[in-house]
Amino acid sequence: MKKFIRIVLLILILFGAYKGVKKYIHYRTAWKVQVTTEFINIREESTPYSNKLGEAKRSDVYEVVEKVIKNEYVWYKIILKDDEKHPYGWISSDRDVPSVKEINEKKGKEKEEVVSDSAKPIVKYDEDIYRTKDINSITYDHLKITDDSEYKITSAVYKENCPDYHQYWIQYTVTDKYNNKTVKTQAIAFEEEPADDLVKDLTEIRSKVCTGKQ
Repeated sequence: MKKFIRIVLLILILFGAYKGVKKYIHYRTAWKVQVTTEFINIREESTPYSNKLGEAKRSDVYEVVEKVIKNEYVWYKIILKDDEKHPYGWISSDRDVPSVKEINEKKGKEKEEVVSDSAKPIVKYDEDIYRTKDINSITYDHLKITDDSEYKITSAVYKENCPDYHQYWIQYTVTDKYNNKTVKTQAIAFEEEPADDLVKDLTEIRSKVCTGKQ
């Protein structure tokens, strides 16, 4: 009988140790975020107007179950271990200046299953006029693009024909892997102007043209 009890106790100890090790491995490899700013409000839903559940403080670490990208912000659905009423909450991080650090981020197909991206790519440039040698020398190195997925850039050049001047414009279209698109137009100046058959008329994309030298 004593031998049987010892065996049962040993099995229970081994089972408990196995569960402990399994839990430890899960935590070590789980997708998490660590707060890197002073604090972030924890919301009930992925919107800044949702009910506030509490605050995530600097260095706090939370396990992530879902990620939603909305415009300039990334929202993380996190597990709240100490809140029986609300087992999950949402925290947000600016896409340009993140307030969290991701740990063990999901990759590839596994990432696609838990990440929802409805945000359009953010496209910026420093100069009002992009200057280049000719139409074949156009690059996109001057563009500052923010997006959390792969994206492609296409462009078209337009000519604004006015009585006393003409101006060229380049329209960029940035499309990410979720088919979210951002279209942005910038003035462009060439050292060698392109032939008219290589450009389009600006009236194709603008109803008002020749409103003044730009």
